[in-house]
Amino acid sequence: MLNLPESLNRFLSPEECSQIDQTLLPTRDRFSIRITVYSWRYLQVISQGLGVAIADLQPQQIMDWLRQDDQMQSLDAQDKSFVDWFGNLLTASLSPLQKIAQQADVGIEQLTLQQIIDWFTDQVKAAL
Repeated sequence: MLNLPESLNRFLSPEECSQIDQTLLPTRDRFSIRITVYSWRYLQVISQGLGVAIADLQPQQIMDWLRQDDQMQSLDAQDKSFVDWFGNLLTASLSPLQKIAQQADVGIEQLTLQQIIDWFTDQVKAAL
């Protein structure tokens, strides 16, 4: 079975979680930042593995990569739906990442954690 806490630590350190918590944004928004950062990091792995820019990744490429990921293949049969859910999550994360990169005038690969945090913070402030 997939060990999520261990997996999450590969892409989001306790220090980075603390940095996100220090924004004092509502829980929902801090969760969105964490999911976006985790997805961004996993998309970097896929991008590098395929030799394709993150912005150019297609949903089918993401799903194919996940289905070949050793950790995903080790899931019990009942957990296989996680692969589809996670693939959809990664694909959906491309939208905010593209917006953040466009605002920062950099490629998605060159984003920083602080730029992602700042974008979400700005979104929350704009909604007030």
